[in-house]
Amino acid sequence: MLTLEAALTGAVASAMANIAVYPLDLSKTIIQSQVAHPDASEPDNVDNKLAKKRYKNVLDCMITIFREKGFFGLYQGATVITVATFVQNFCYFFWYTLIRKSYMKNKLLRPQLLKMHASSGTPSTIEELALGVVAASISQIFTGPMAVVATRQQTVHSVESAKFSNVVKDIYNENNGDLTAFWKGLRTGLALTINPSITYASFQRLKEVFFHDHSNDVGNLSAVQNFVLGVLSKMISTLITQPLIVAKTMLQSAGSRFTSFQEALLYLYKNEGLKSLWKGILPQLAKGVIVQGLLFTFRGELTKSLKKLIFLYSSFFLERNGRHRLVST
Repeated sequence: MLTLEAALTGAVASAMANIAVYPLDLSKTIIQSQVAHPDASEPDNVDNKLAKKRYKNVLDCMITIFREKGFFGLYQGATVITVATFVQNFCYFFWYTLIRKSYMKNKLLRPQLLKMHASSGTPSTIEELALGVVAASISQIFTGPMAVVATRQQTVHSVESAKFSNVVKDIYNENNGDLTAFWKGLRTGLALTINPSITYASFQRLKEVFFHDHSNDVGNLSAVQNFVLGVLSKMISTLITQPLIVAKTMLQSAGSRFTSFQEALLYLYKNEGLKSLWKGILPQLAKGVIVQGLLFTFRGELTKSLKKLIFLYSSFFLERNGRHRLVST
């Protein structure tokens, strides 16, 4: 698959998938940002009263939001997070495809590996993980500020406070003009690059095991096959990295008192127990597997459609060019 083609289809597919499950993502983020034992000295304004409210589960959260803010309340912050998702996945797929191609080209040039046909045609699991980490790290640097703004939009409790311009001003003012605040949680984000790496490494391995397909092209599989593999691979990565996902949400949420993911995790462990490190795991799994399943499905179908369009365009261009030559002779 071409690098730009992979980046574009991956970005569009991820944006479509995230819009489809955004209310679930919003509820999941709110639940993960809930912290026990709020500071009694905090002012009793409307935002803090709502912030102290604790939801029983995702369904309770979604119903409450719908009652208090209406249907569009379930899509609070959706614009920024959709743009962030598009940019992040465009960067990820662009760099992942480019780096993977370059790596494989160099790998095949090594004389000692030319003798090993079985292993030279595809990266090992460790190599897939490393390639994914590098690609995801590069994309995190570009999309960090959008993730901070999006999480803040999801966790403030008034519509006015959730406006993009107000969120940006609040973050800027709260940190006395320190622009690095827009990259808050970057270290956790970089640690979380292992999540997409595990996802795509698992996808490649599962694809080889179940369908004996060693290519890096999701367009070779059916929509159902892509969906099933996407679901399974995302389940694996989410279960492994959930504590870091929770810590990142706590760091970037409105009114966060934490300065590092270690501090957030230690606070949760001491005050809410070990189980709290996997807080929101069910909605995270539900959201993650649906998004990833839809992402691979949409991406596979978009890839097929794009290839058909390129083929039709090429055929039309060649036919037109041939007619032009006949007329000119």
